[in-house]
Amino acid sequence: MKGGGPGKWCWSFRISGPGFELVTLQAKKGQIIGLTGLQGSGSSELLQCMFGVTRAVSGEMRVRGKRVPAHSIHKAMKSKIAMLASNRKENSVIPDMNLLENMYLAEHTLSAGRPHIQKPREEEKFIRYQALLNIKARSSRDSILSLSGGNQQKVFIARWLNTDADILLFDNPTQGIDVGAKAEIYKLILEMAKKGKTILINTLEIPEIQKVADCCAVFYNGRIIKILDHEEINESTVMLYSTNAVNQEIGG
Repeated sequence: MKGGGPGKWCWSFRISGPGFELVTLQAKKGQIIGLTGLQGSGSSELLQCMFGVTRAVSGEMRVRGKRVPAHSIHKAMKSKIAMLASNRKENSVIPDMNLLENMYLAEHTLSAGRPHIQKPREEEKFIRYQALLNIKARSSRDSILSLSGGNQQKVFIARWLNTDADILLFDNPTQGIDVGAKAEIYKLILEMAKKGKTILINTLEIPEIQKVADCCAVFYNGRIIKILDHEEINESTVMLYSTNAVNQEIGG
């Protein structure tokens, strides 16, 4: 097991929404759950709904026993939920902002009641996260576009850690980055789980799930068709369930 040891359920849901239905899942503090399936099977759509990008059609979500109301992105953030979206160029990069501004964007949105940004305080936090995540940059004033894809992704992870979120939703977090940066991000995910973060990671790369996840929820046609324990996760087994080949064999 990577992180999901003994402990109470800190987060649970049973919801239906755009692209998925009747999805039920629970997670413990420090647990890493992999989500996978064919493109459009519902796993990415689930994360978007959990973060308030889309609205649930029915059901409810509970964090630490408290019901999260039909929510927006801001309400999700208030419930200490964060999301690293897929396709960082479209959904994460703010090209006109430097590294520091890209990092504190989410925290400033969350604390909108404090209109004034204290640059020295934010600079200190950037330096701390730069060391923690090994962000290779000369200065916090550099353009986000000056960094490699892997270092950009680390800035966006820092963006969400800066909100003190407890539940992290990672949608294809290593898409389009090199092997070295991938290894660093896997290490970061495991370290965050050890510190008590609950993490859902959606990816089409099964070796990625094998490296970090305690279990894996396989999606087919908008539903979770199977939950695999860590020891059961391999490409052939995931493919059987993600294409519904197992049920077809039984039925045939």
